[in-house]
Amino acid sequence: MKKASCALLLLLALVVAMPVWAAEQMLAGGEPASQMTETSTGLEPDAGASLLAALTNIVYFPLRLTITLATAEVGGFTGWITGGNEAAARAVWQSTDGQAMITPEVIEGREPLRFGRWQ
Repeated sequence: MKKASCALLLLLALVVAMPVWAAEQMLAGGEPASQMTETSTGLEPDAGASLLAALTNIVYFPLRLTITLATAEVGGFTGWITGGNEAAARAVWQSTDGQAMITPEVIEGREPLRFGRWQ
């Protein structure tokens, strides 16, 4: 059952990405993609980076959410155990600052992935 679910998810991701790949090949007027590169700014992510970011977030987001929730509890407990010391609680909470999801810009290397003090 698990293999079938993974295969279905991969197939769905490919089906969703196909129109984007087709759009890269043709402009609205039917011109080839080679002429499109002359006017392109190069700032938009390609379909591969977007698809890879989406697939990476399937694993990254639940882990990030779990770590953030655990850190929230530990930070609250730290503040309580130190007699209401907000600085101690914030020191724990700041360890999970950063992006909640991986974006295509992170995949392409145009933006760093930040997770707390690590970058």
